[in-house]
Amino acid sequence: MFTLLANLGLVVLLTRLLGTEGYGLYTALLVIPTLVVSFFQMGIRPTTVFLLGSSKEDEHEIVSAMLTVLVFTSLLGITFSFGAYLLTGTHGYTPMLIGMALVTIPMRLTTIYTGGVFLGKEEIPLANRMNWLTGLLTLVIAGILVYVLRLGLFGAVLSLLLGNAVVALNAFFLLKKRFRIRISLHNKLILRMLGKGVFYALSFLTIQLNYRIDVVLLKVLSSPSEIGIYSLGVSVAELLWQIPLAVGVVVMSRTANSTDLQAINQSTARLLRISLVAGLALSAGIVALSPLVVPLVFGSGYIPSVRVMQTIMPGILMIIVFRILSGQLAGAGRPDAALKAFAPALVLNVALNYLWIPQFGANGAVMATNLSYSLASVVYLFIFSRITGMPVKEIFRFGKEDWSFVKRFIDRKKKPESRNGS
Repeated sequence: MFTLLANLGLVVLLTRLLGTEGYGLYTALLVIPTLVVSFFQMGIRPTTVFLLGSSKEDEHEIVSAMLTVLVFTSLLGITFSFGAYLLTGTHGYTPMLIGMALVTIPMRLTTIYTGGVFLGKEEIPLANRMNWLTGLLTLVIAGILVYVLRLGLFGAVLSLLLGNAVVALNAFFLLKKRFRIRISLHNKLILRMLGKGVFYALSFLTIQLNYRIDVVLLKVLSSPSEIGIYSLGVSVAELLWQIPLAVGVVVMSRTANSTDLQAINQSTARLLRISLVAGLALSAGIVALSPLVVPLVFGSGYIPSVRVMQTIMPGILMIIVFRILSGQLAGAGRPDAALKAFAPALVLNVALNYLWIPQFGANGAVMATNLSYSLASVVYLFIFSRITGMPVKEIFRFGKEDWSFVKRFIDRKKKPESRNGS
């Protein structure tokens, strides 16, 4: 929830101060590093969780192998991104802006990789801290650079870089204090990590392409203002993913460290049902309130984003299904499931974007997104059912235990308060 509020605050700040065109340029600039990071994660985070959770290898060697891979994926990520900028065009960007966007890649990879260590050790609060602290620092720094100093697009990109850099360096020094780190190509776990990580990398890239290919195609087929309108609507709607994303991370960590698969199945299904109810309530609020809130908070220039927010909600809700279920299969070492679900959805997404963006602009991209998200989530649901042996009907069967689970959670949170009060 804290991350959600910090990200929302950043969106409000940047959309108000950069305008539709400036915010569109900001989004388009960062889409390439985002896609490159999604691939060069190389599945190292879930692989690290899996290796640490299984307790079959020396943890110092695991962390050393992970950091060795980080050095090379960071260099490759920067190189690939630079080439992608040359291919897609750099109009509207200075060399300094592109350079800062490139440097965010090793910072973000460091945070992602090290988070896998904390999740593998079931230190979930520490892994979560890296997420909310990044959001908080980026928001605070953006307030200074963009709002106070009026540095515009330059300040927005610099704030993102600095926020990620502080958290990445902090995470690295935490690992350095706890583990004996040895950067070496002779570590036997490197090939094992990369071997399992290839499938994770392909699945992450395919998923991120589904999330971000519309921005790339809008840049090619439309205008920066249209990108800004679309990006705002999608950014606000995607804030609903913060809750299932957090749940999915916990499920991945628990699965990697658990031997009772039946209990994990039931727990995952229960969390999915509760998350869907929460997501449905929040999405209904966004649909109802967005016509009033958007012009008031973001400015009248973003009124067309209202339709984007309202139209994309079915797709956002469908992805909640994937976000929750994927945590369990990722923790069990099955990244191929996401690849099978999102590859055909990506083909559909690209085809529909090329067909609809020239005619409908941002609204065409939204319609394509809805269909691709829905297809991917439905396919993933049936793959999950086949792998776990849990029927689809059982996954969505609401019962009294769902609500008693919520009640027990609330009661447990109240107990420390009552003890403190006594």
